[in-house]
Formats: sequence, C-alpha cells, structure tokens
Amino acid sequence: MGFTPLSEGAVEKLTNGQKPDNPILQCVAIKKLENDGKLRHRLLLSDGMNSFGTTMLATQLNPLVASDKLNPFSIIKMTKYQCTKVHGDKLVVICIALDIVHCGNEVGKRIGDPVPVGVGGQVTQASAPQKAAPKSVPKPMNNMQSPKPSAKAQAFGGNSGPTTPGGSATRVVAIEGLTPYQNRWTIRARVTNKGQMKEWSNSRGTGKLFSFTVCDQSGSIRVTAFNEEATRFYNMVETDKVMLVSNASLKPANQQYNNTNHDYEMTLRRDSVVSLCEESESKLVPEVPYQFVPIKDLPEKVGKFADVVGVVKEVEELSTVMIKSQQRETSVRKFYMVDQSNAQIKVTLWGKQAEDFDGSDNPVVAFRSAKVSDYGGCTLSTTSVTTMSINLDTPEVHALKQWFSAGGGTQNVESISSDAGTGANRSANWKTLAQVKEENLGMGEKPDYVTSKVTILYVKKENTLYQACPSEQCNKKVIDLSNGQYRCEKCNTTTENFKYRMILNIHLADDYDSQWVTCFPDKGELLLGMTSQELGELKDSDEVAYEMALRKIYFKSYFMKFRCKSERFNDEQRLRVSVVDLSPISFTDYNKKLMADLQQLVQE
Repeated sequence: MGFTPLSEGAVEKLTNGQKPDNPILQCVAIKKLENDGKLRHRLLLSDGMNSFGTTMLATQLNPLVASDKLNPFSIIKMTKYQCTKVHGDKLVVICIALDIVHCGNEVGKRIGDPVPVGVGGQVTQASAPQKAAPKSVPKPMNNMQSPKPSAKAQAFGGNSGPTTPGGSATRVVAIEGLTPYQNRWTIRARVTNKGQMKEWSNSRGTGKLFSFTVCDQSGSIRVTAFNEEATRFYNMVETDKVMLVSNASLKPANQQYNNTNHDYEMTLRRDSVVSLCEESESKLVPEVPYQFVPIKDLPEKVGKFADVVGVVKEVEELSTVMIKSQQRETSVRKFYMVDQSNAQIKVTLWGKQAEDFDGSDNPVVAFRSAKVSDYGGCTLSTTSVTTMSINLDTPEVHALKQWFSAGGGTQNVESISSDAGTGANRSANWKTLAQVKEENLGMGEKPDYVTSKVTILYVKKENTLYQACPSEQCNKKVIDLSNGQYRCEKCNTTTENFKYRMILNIHLADDYDSQWVTCFPDKGELLLGMTSQELGELKDSDEVAYEMALRKIYFKSYFMKFRCKSERFNDEQRLRVSVVDLSPISFTDYNKKLMADLQQLVQE
C-alpha cells in the first residue's frame, strides 16, 4: 500500500529558520512530559531524510494522543505551527494544529533512514562520525582577563539586557517567540494601550482586573492582572512607556477580548516582576506607528478594531444609560468626526472618558484599536483596549487640521452612521418587510439592522410572560419547586417570590408583506404602557383585562428598527427578527422622507 509522500527537505528548512507550508512528516516517537501537573508531549518528527526531536504538541491536541489517533509512525500534516529559539539557539517547534494523514498502526514502520539534525541543519553529535580531536594545550590566562561569553549564552538583544543584582544578564526574548514551554524569560516592550480598572461580581465572588497591551519589534501581546496583582501593578503601567515583564503565565489567547495577533496572552502572578525600563534601553524599542484607516473604508472593518483619526465636527450633550447586565448607570457621550475622505462617522465614549471629553474648537482625535460596529450604520466606540489621543504632533494630524481650516469643515460629507433612534431619519437603513426576505437580510455572519413603517396585527397571548429571579442583577428564569419557593440556578438561591418578565411575539405588516417579530421587556413595556410585573399580576387576577391590554395596540402603526439574524432551531435555519427600537408615526417627518426619496429617484 502506498502512503502519502513525506515533504523531503522540510526538516532542514525548519532547522534553518524557514517555515514550509503544511509540511507532511512522520511522527517517529512520542515522549510524555509532565510539569506542574500539566501533561505535554514531545514529538520526534522525520521527513524520511532528516529528523529532529524538539517539537512540542500544543495541549489542546493532547486528546489525539490519549485516544491513540496520534501514535508512533503516524504521518501528519502540520497545518499551523510556531518556531522559536530558547536558551540561545535551541529550536522548539510548537505544533498548534495538524491533520492525521495515516495512522501509525496503518504505516507500521519508520520511513527511510533519517539522520538527526540540529539548528542550521547540522548533523547532531550522536549521529556524526566521531573523529579524534587533537589535544589542545590551554593558554595560561592573565589574572586581569576574563573569559568571553560564548555565542550560545548571548541573549536576545545582545548585551543590552538588564542585569540582576548578582551581575548576570537577564534573558530578554522577543514577544513573537513567547510560548508556555519556556522558563525564565523577560520581555522588553512598549505599552501601547492600558485599560481601566474593572470590577466584577458573580456567584463565585467578586474581584477586579485590568489589561494592557505591550509591543516590541516582533509583535504584541495582551497582559491581564487580577485582584492583588491588579492593585500592585495598575499605577506602575503607563501608556507609551517601555517596561520589563517576567515570571508571568501564558495561555491561549481569547480572541473575543484580544485584538493582538499573538497565539497566547499573559496573566500576571504573585511572583511576576514588572518594572520601568531605563531610558537607554527604552530607545531599543521603537514607538509603534498608527495604521490609520480612512473613515469611508471603515464599513469594511465592521466587527474588528481599527486605528482612526478625524476632526471633531459636532458633539452631543453628556447623558447616562443603564447597563442592564450590571444594573448600573454610566455616562455616555456621542460625537461626529470627519476626515479627508469626505466621510463622517459617529463615535461613542463611555464613563470617565465621556465626562472628561472636550470637543470644542474642533480638535483632531486619534484612536488606536477603536471598535468598529454596524449598530446604527457604521459607528466607532471605545473599549478597554482603545487609546484616545487629542491633537497629536504627527503629520497626519497637521494635514487634517489644514484640510479642515481650508474649507473641509464646510463641505458636504457622506455620513456612514445613522441615528440610533428610529423616527423618519433619512440616513436609516429603510427596508420593507418584503425586501428583508428578498435580500436575504440576516443570513450572513453579522446581523442586519433595518427600519420599517409597520402596523401591529396580532399579539400572541400565550407565553408572553415568564417567572424570573427577583434579584435586580439577574433575569434568569426560576424553577417552581411546587412548595411556594422558586430556585434560580444562576444565582444558586431559593426565594419565596419572583418577578415577571415579558417577551411579546407580535405579527406585523406593512404595504408589501408581514413578519413575526420578538419584542423584549424594555420595548414591550413601552408599547403596552405597563410594566412586566403589572401585566403578570393582571393575567393572574383578570384574564379578560389581560387580553384587552394586549389588544389595545392592535392596528396601531409605528416606526420600528429591527435586528435580523438567522438562527438554527431544531436543525432548521430560521430568520429571527427582534425589535431594538420604536417610535410613534410622525407623518410630517415621514412625508419629508418620502419627498427626499422621490427627489433621489428623479436624479437617478
């Protein structure tokens, strides 16, 4: 039986610092390693000609070995891996993802007669023919001389690394080469952004944390500190300062909160060391340039982070909103900024940043790692990893100021954002219910938001209410224990009462089609003019009055903004449409919108 050919020469390329694409290799042997209770596996890989034994299997692939899918003599394809050098020149390959081409039981033997090689493709001592080396007579050393360090002992960054009190050089490594399989390392990196201290509370307790991102010539990585470490290091970490960080834990990066390209992220521990770098060493880490994206191109970055710069054109008043998941109020401020691409975008600031922001005199605002969202068209918002700077001394900022003062501020610009509210806003994404279906809205990876003028036909009276946890910070459905008590699994509590929560299923129609939509408590209470608790008590006491409360909104028309997203239910793909905003019909505004649409059609 023929087997898939191995990638001859792949081992030599790897040991010479190259990264061949998807190399097909044979796993000659597997060795189990256990450190601090964590099981890892080291592989001896061969391409039939050469072999090397410093490939570590990522821990998420351990089940392949445990299930005997990956065993000796298996032929594998490494689809994702990372190469790094440790202890000076020792090559370690971290296999992050692989495909098993042939199982070891199927192959049953070693292919070829591979020769072990080391870094640089050199044949290792064990396999090289032994030659008698001439005896050398050591030179007498002058008492004033000291032996020179070997090349192997040189750390990343040469002799520029910091020293310990004992005088030995700290081994500074590149961020790109950091893996969980290294020990005793230090990184020297510049802080590109620093998040605010956050507090959290759940059924397991309370705590606090903050995160920051550091960057050197090779890449960037996210660092997080919890509780005592957060308190100890928060004031020490400063944006744009160069820091030395050592003795931290590395784990796979959570891409939901991580905007770096590193496979891992760092968590500070009790024994972690964070210190400010001396000025002479700070110069070794260059400042990180912005990668500004023109405002008109931001719709292509929806769901991602981007560097953006623009001139503040209009600022809204400071307001407060309730964060329902945390049951607390926070400040929010919105403003609009423009750039030379003749486009305008709405930006949202939160918390203290919103309170302190001064948009007078049209400042130029630069964002690093701002979140691009598709809520309300295309908008920007700040997160814990976003850095905002005002009137930087850079060529881009000076060019923007000159453009704005030369007339750019009075030009007609294209707004890529729409108002969050509904009304008859001309910039809203107006669609008929028929267009929602014809254009397959909501069937992509991201939800679609549309605004329509609709009329309510019917509200289901069944399953409009559920019994929820009475805690202000929890809306989880409780379990009726049939003994006058109710249990919340999320809070792990049992109480004698509950609160009602409404979820309305409404049948809507416009001039072209109809649609079932879901209306959650905040908008449902606005429609009915009563709270969920009032509706629940009404249902318990007077069924007829309860039905009349639902019927009173029949055949009433509203402007509604919908969120459209396809979801799988019982192995069937369905379009789920929910109400995110609504307002009464303003026929004056709606007529203006229709007139503007007619004028646009005439011009086309």
